[in-house]
Amino acid sequence: MSTTSQRVSRLRDSIQSKGLDAVIVPSADPHQGEYTPPRYQSRAYLSGFTGSAGTVVVTADRAGLWTDSRYFIAGERALQGTEFVLHRSGVAGATEYPDWLAHNLPRGARVGVDSRLITVTDMRLLAGRLQRAGIELVPAGDPMESVWLDRPDLPSEPVWPLDEEYTGEPVSERLRRVRIEMQNTGTTAHVITTLDDIAWLFNLRGSDVAFNPLFLAYAIVTATDATLFTDASRLRDDAVRQLRSAHVTVDAYDAFEQALKTLTGTVLVDPDRVSWYVRDALSGADVLEHSQPTTLMKARKNAVELGHIRNAMVRDGVAMVRFLAWLDRHAAAGDPLDEGRAARKLGALRAEDSRYISDSFNYISGWAENGAIVHYSYDPASPATFGSRGVYLIDSGAHYLDGTTDITRTVAVGSPTEEEREDFTLVLKGHIALARLHMPQGTSGQDVDAVARSPLWMHHRTFGHGTGHGVGFVLNVHEGPQRIAPGKGSVALEPGMVVSNEPGLYREGHYGIRVENLMAVRAAGGGEFGEFLSFETLTLCPIDLRLVDVELLDAGEREWLNEYHRVVREHLESALDEQDRAWLENATRRL
Repeated sequence: MSTTSQRVSRLRDSIQSKGLDAVIVPSADPHQGEYTPPRYQSRAYLSGFTGSAGTVVVTADRAGLWTDSRYFIAGERALQGTEFVLHRSGVAGATEYPDWLAHNLPRGARVGVDSRLITVTDMRLLAGRLQRAGIELVPAGDPMESVWLDRPDLPSEPVWPLDEEYTGEPVSERLRRVRIEMQNTGTTAHVITTLDDIAWLFNLRGSDVAFNPLFLAYAIVTATDATLFTDASRLRDDAVRQLRSAHVTVDAYDAFEQALKTLTGTVLVDPDRVSWYVRDALSGADVLEHSQPTTLMKARKNAVELGHIRNAMVRDGVAMVRFLAWLDRHAAAGDPLDEGRAARKLGALRAEDSRYISDSFNYISGWAENGAIVHYSYDPASPATFGSRGVYLIDSGAHYLDGTTDITRTVAVGSPTEEEREDFTLVLKGHIALARLHMPQGTSGQDVDAVARSPLWMHHRTFGHGTGHGVGFVLNVHEGPQRIAPGKGSVALEPGMVVSNEPGLYREGHYGIRVENLMAVRAAGGGEFGEFLSFETLTLCPIDLRLVDVELLDAGEREWLNEYHRVVREHLESALDEQDRAWLENATRRL
């Protein structure tokens, strides 16, 4: 197996042969997904850093990785002993990679990037910044072709239908709604490359991408036809029948490029979701750049989907309670526990469910100081062993046939310190403030993000990640366009959207704290000042009362926690055995 230095050396040879001065290696694949099939994990292959977000830049004599605050600690560890330098994105005074290239390359330099791996919007922003420095951005094909010698093939796993019983809507109706939006925009065709949008539109699921029930495909929808570009041999018979009933044609995955070149008329593409390569391939058509209709459609869950999500939350909550009770019993008995054993136990409990499909992401199982690494991934060969006292953070979730879950619980092992209890309670106060919020219709996630941070800010504490992300229905656990986070680009929250509520606090070298539930946006009534929205908390699992400093909670916060625990107990106790039911009674006792 080649070393990092050998891989970078081969990439530099490739750069030189193409007349380039630098190359950018993003985390993306041609479908612009957060998670990618092994074949497209080029950034991880080059640098050794396996986090879900990051960009590598390699020049003739320098190599750098840019990633955000979730991965600062993990990035430092991964790059240790290599020539890669970690650049911390999103912090005050940071130099982002476009500016770094502009400052470190001479005028006339040429920077290459695989045009399939960068969106139209990102390409234009990058090209504009480099152009101002006299540097050209060029489509460089696949820079890994001569670098990754044992590169994995593309996956081709079976594709199966998600029944209308779960989706609440047939494929024909979803296509009809997309065509109405096309008509409204005056377009004759719509190109879709994002895998979760394609899976949603055709009510199909697969397993080509780890932790995502997706399959590799492209789609083109016209006023009268719809074509799904994927390997037809992997479609189950029931999937074929479902597509035929909606008059969907299946063509080869590799036929997509030629199909783009033959499109005429006015074609709708979303510049935030299709690649530079796709945009350029539409040479025979007029292109209208417009938001992708399916993105907002799938974000607004219908009543059937929401009903199923609530059912999935009950069963997921039962698995969580069984796990937390197991954890407490083993910790109290002094049995050896470690990050890996704990994560595997929780995964096994979830997998007992007949509707379980897969985990929805790689569990974050962090003991003590590892919990302070926001997207920590334990080493299976040497997971940290639990001590007799400390704080354990477990962020986990699953895909079921009837919903996707994502939950974080921070629990005490032994007696927590006063600092741990204060930190935890301040995080909990922020969580409760957001869960109880009412807001005018049209409010965005950006508008309400500070609500969850305010209790921490009052004590001069904060956290470096967003407060909430959208969640798909048996789709990506991170789904847009909705989110709760500072910065631009946040859309208005609408009824049916599912978002996480996960404020946190992280003391590097000591512990991490995060309390995460999923919530659905719902109508809350209105009057003289218009219509209002609120949140329905969906997740059902106790919050560790051993870490709560009751004196820091006001009467309303105590009542929220008591009522939440009453609902948790009411929904879960009947599915538990006597031992776990007794644990739940104590864990949800009234304050």
